[in-house]
Amino acid sequence: MCKDLQEVRDLFRLWKKMRQWTAEPRPGLSVVVPALFEDSAMEESLLYRQINGVPVVAHTLLALDQIPFVTEIIVVIREAELKRMADICKAFEIGRVRKVVCAREAGLSALLVGVYECDRALDYIAIHDPLRPFVTGEILGAALDMASKAGAGAPAVPVKDTIKIVEAGMVRETPDRNALRLLQTPQVVESSLLKAAISRTVETGIAGGDLAAVLETLGITLWLTEGSDENMRVGAVADLPAAGAILAKRIYG
Repeated sequence: MCKDLQEVRDLFRLWKKMRQWTAEPRPGLSVVVPALFEDSAMEESLLYRQINGVPVVAHTLLALDQIPFVTEIIVVIREAELKRMADICKAFEIGRVRKVVCAREAGLSALLVGVYECDRALDYIAIHDPLRPFVTGEILGAALDMASKAGAGAPAVPVKDTIKIVEAGMVRETPDRNALRLLQTPQVVESSLLKAAISRTVETGIAGGDLAAVLETLGITLWLTEGSDENMRVGAVADLPAAGAILAKRIYG
């Protein structure tokens, strides 16, 4: 095992022991929103697609801005989108967006840029998908409470469809649906653990497509909390009618 990875795992074990010795008040929280994708052309079609005349990313930032225990929001974007994102924050008066910073590419390196811009005085960092505009304080609060107990927490919902494992076009296995969950964001991790995990992964080149995979690779357990079907990802045109219905329900009751 790489010495650096062992150090991260040792840090995780030490942190868990320290949590058993101390009782702390509810921690502060930074939220990093990595608003860039592998294909830069997708940013135009996804981030700025509108729900009731407002861009999806604006809905997402507004939802986070209304959660009382969110101390700051850090948005990570490509340089070409910097002014546009700053204009959205200004137009919709999203006061808790403390910084809009640039990254060259999507993925873990973009997460690292955002994470290192977070206030070092805050104990926890949440990573949130810019295409999930219906996050609530209840969902984020549950993940934060879990992270404060176990180091890392994230919302998830049960899988409703039957999943098949396929090889060469043939069904090889049908996993038990009761053991499957759809992972959502925001995913909340203790700040020092998160920085160490992402840094080591980027430095060593370990394959890890998302934050959950990174944590698993480094031996940090991601504990699940109750998500919501309304905490949907608006990633396609077909999602817009459902998104509009959720928004109307929240506005008009």
